[in-house]
Amino acid sequence: MIKPQDILVLVKLISIENQHQIFKEYYSEAQLEWDKLEDEQLDIFLKLSAFYDSLSIRGLAEAVVISKSEVAESLKRLIKIGLLIVTSNSPFKRLELVEMQWKTNRRALLDLIIYSFQYFFHTEVGAIDIGIPTVFNNKKLSDHLSYSSSLPYIWPAQSYQSISGLAVEPLYKSVPYAALDDNFLYEVFALIDVFRIGSPREKKIAEKLLREYLQ
Repeated sequence: MIKPQDILVLVKLISIENQHQIFKEYYSEAQLEWDKLEDEQLDIFLKLSAFYDSLSIRGLAEAVVISKSEVAESLKRLIKIGLLIVTSNSPFKRLELVEMQWKTNRRALLDLIIYSFQYFFHTEVGAIDIGIPTVFNNKKLSDHLSYSSSLPYIWPAQSYQSISGLAVEPLYKSVPYAALDDNFLYEVFALIDVFRIGSPREKKIAEKLLREYLQ
């Protein structure tokens, strides 16, 4: 049975896939000449090194703000149900994605969000609280829909981005903190919340936008 933290880990992996594609278009390690690297090139290489670090269990755990053991269990569940596709020539002795060929099943995740989150992960808008904006703070969504509330929807959390608004329980407790350093993850989970609390019209617009993010 899939758990909320599995979705968080999977969306983070999709974000990492996107970063990897950008890096591939720039450099391969074989092309690097250390004594000739310009500042911009060095910055990209350092980000690439951080990218590989993020694929370790430790790196993923730090990125999504959950324990290493929970990340390992999430990866196992994602592989078992086909949301994470891993090809390996030998049985898993150590689950380290940096050492494996893998890809996320974006189409399956999209279908899961659109057709089941309103039932399995439904939530209600709560009282006024302090936290990080969600739902209509997704710029593309706000361009299509007018805001029906005088207060924004927020994930209750203490951070430098916290504002006052109506509380929406995040899909998983660490989503607000994982989203602080990953704009892709932030925008995807803001859209996911539309399927948990939104109207049919809002969900239809969110579906179109989510398809663009997960294509």
